[in-house]
Amino acid sequence: MKKKVLLVEDTATIRQMYKGKLLLEQFEVLTADHGGEALQILARERPDLILLDLMLPVVDGFKVLQVVKTDPRLQEVPVIVFSAKGQPEEIEKAMKLGATDFLIKSVSKPKDVVDKIKKVLAETTVKGSAPAYRVAIQEEGLDIQSLFRDFAVARCPRCGGRQVLELVPDFTQASPWFSAHFVCHSCLPAAPSRAS
Repeated sequence: MKKKVLLVEDTATIRQMYKGKLLLEQFEVLTADHGGEALQILARERPDLILLDLMLPVVDGFKVLQVVKTDPRLQEVPVIVFSAKGQPEEIEKAMKLGATDFLIKSVSKPKDVVDKIKKVLAETTVKGSAPAYRVAIQEEGLDIQSLFRDFAVARCPRCGGRQVLELVPDFTQASPWFSAHFVCHSCLPAAPSRAS
């Protein structure tokens, strides 16, 4: 599944350049050319990341950032501020409002910006924003009996308890993907999120 990026930039050439680069990198891209339009989009969409200019008409980037970080539905969405200036007071204000990072346009190449977006999205995934699942395995099936025999996974070697298959989402893949391993639900704490 493609990750969705909201690009908020009032300069058309910069907006088109970064939209094109993000599309080439297999992102879904929403664009806004002023802060008011960004807020309208955010009222109906929840992007995976926001790339946000500060100097915007109608509503400036600081106000957009403040709205995002005070909205329970959006507050976990990472925001990378992408500004032409980058004065220390601007950077400090953006970070205090909850920005994930601050990039200066004049020293950031499109490749660097995309690499930063990928890094932030990967870190967000690692923080456990998605559910993991623990699935009980029925021992009656022939394939399962072979699996238990070949890999000795039927019972926990430590306590002898029954093991379950733990599936953890892996968003480094282009399509939905899970990493899986057997765990003993007697020896480990409860699943990180809902079990099925």
